[in-house]
Amino acid sequence: MNNQRFIFFILLIGYIFTPTLFNWLIAPEGSWYKPFILWIFIIIGAYLFQRSQKSS
Repeated sequence: MNNQRFIFFILLIGYIFTPTLFNWLIAPEGSWYKPFILWIFIIIGAYLFQRSQKSS
């Protein structure tokens, strides 16, 4: 049950910040590596989440 609350919380935060994040990613004056910053955070978050699931 606690796992479902965490996923719901992450989805809610993502829904709230998606417009700002999307505008930041597609800004023409930005750097080429900005989308990769988002993906590295997603990968690190998934790794930490998976690691905590294995230890339980």
